[in-house]
This record gives sequence, structure tokens and C-alpha cells, in this order.
Amino acid sequence: MKKTLLAIVCGLVMAHPLQAEEQTQASLAQQAEKKLVSAFGPRLKVREVAPVAGGQLLEVVLVDGTVMHMTPDTGHFLYRDELYQLAETGPVNVTQGRMNPKRAAGMADVADNEAVIFPAKGEQKALINVFTDIDCGYCQKLHQEVPRLNELGVTVRYLAYPRAGVKNPQTGQLTDSYQKINYVWCQEDRKEAMTTMKNNQRELSMLGQRMRRGGAAATEEQFRALQAQMSEMISNSKDCGAPVAAQYALGGQLGVTGTPAIITEDGQLFPGYMPADDLAARLGIQ
Repeated sequence: MKKTLLAIVCGLVMAHPLQAEEQTQASLAQQAEKKLVSAFGPRLKVREVAPVAGGQLLEVVLVDGTVMHMTPDTGHFLYRDELYQLAETGPVNVTQGRMNPKRAAGMADVADNEAVIFPAKGEQKALINVFTDIDCGYCQKLHQEVPRLNELGVTVRYLAYPRAGVKNPQTGQLTDSYQKINYVWCQEDRKEAMTTMKNNQRELSMLGQRMRRGGAAATEEQFRALQAQMSEMISNSKDCGAPVAAQYALGGQLGVTGTPAIITEDGQLFPGYMPADDLAARLGIQ
């Protein structure tokens, strides 16, 4: 009898911490899910939550396998190296918010004569700075939206961001990406040069796609002719001391990792392409 009672007591002592831990984790999972659902909607579900880093963070695993980390009070979370606050109005990117003043100051330091500007028609309602690249398909697509943006009262101010960098790290030679955008900055009419280069590159991409699908010989001839034309344009362009390398470095300092990268006057960063009307709505003018 005594042995049986002792075994029961020992069993209770051993099981209690484990049961308490399971209950705590279940409670944390419910708390975390409630916060995340309120911010992102009911489709977001939490599979498990566990304290890590000595209880300083919570590891949250979603049902789709996505892993994020939250503060123990579930008021903030870390995702892709950025800190977010779960506010009543939705998630607030704290990391980006802290970068906004730095980006605004960085943009203010770039003189208009160092940019390629497509001014708003009539009253200017907003100004955006766009780090751009010639080869980037979504940059070409955004450029097709510039006339509409101008009609909506948005001035587009382009800054150079050759995605391949300035020099090839293996050869030390200037990259094609750099040479194409440097050509634009070295022309007397930068606006026309920007449109010409992006349209030509867009046409080259479409011709290349047709060739890969087995297009006619005429397609290849068009491709080679346009490619030769662009090469000649670039080779005949003199180095004018354009601030392409400086702007590429500035983009990196301000959190630009790809193109197009849109930065508002107050320093907000909108990465990627958006149709003109959607962008105007984000800017609060639609």
C-alpha cells in the first residue's frame, strides 16, 4: 500500500511540470494566434509555440510551416529580419518606420540635376523617388505607367540602381547593367534616353522569348539588330561622371534590395511594381 501511494505521488510530481508546460504552450499558442488573426485574418493558424532564448522570445510555427518569432507579450513579431508591432489597426513595420527619416533625408540630399525627372501634369500632388534598372522587367512595366502617374499629379524622380552592380567582381569590368543606365544619365535628354533604353530592352526581352519558343528567323534578325543598336549606343557614349555608382551605394544604405524600389517624400519604401492607380491610392491622392 505504501509503495503504491509513493508511486502515485511520484507520478503526480513528475507529470505536473510537464502538464503545466503543455498548458502554458497551448495558452501561448492561442494568445499568439488571436493576435495574428486580428492582424492578418482568420486564414492564419498557429501550429505550435515554444519559448526560446531563455524565454526572451517565442518561436511560432504556423500550420504552413512558416516560422516567426514573437515577444513574450505577443505584441511584436520578427519576420525576415524585420520587427513588426501588432497594433489594433494592423501590423506596423517598426524596422521600416525607423528607416523612414533616414530615407527621406537621403532622398532630399539627391539634387534634381542628378536624377531623371518626369514631372506631374498640372498641380503636383505627390513625388516619388524610384530606384530603377534598365534590364528589370517590372521597371519597364512601371515605366509604362509613368504617363498615367503624371496625369494623376505624381512626379516620378528616377535614381540609378544597376541590379548587377557597378563592376563584375571576377573581371573588374563594368557590368552591362551599369553601362546601360549610365548611358541614360550621360544623355542631354535623359527622359527620352530612359524611355528609349527601357522600351528597347523590353522589346529585346519579348523577341528573346519568341526565339526560345522557336520563332522565325526574322525574329532572330530583329533581335540581333536591336542588340547591335543598343551596344553601339552604349559604346559611343562618353563617361560623363554620372552619379550612378553613388546612387547604387545610397540605395543599399537605405534598404533597397531590388528594383523598382519606390520611396516617398516622407521616406516610406514600397518595394516592387504597382499599377499607377493603385500607387496613387497608396500615396493618398486617389
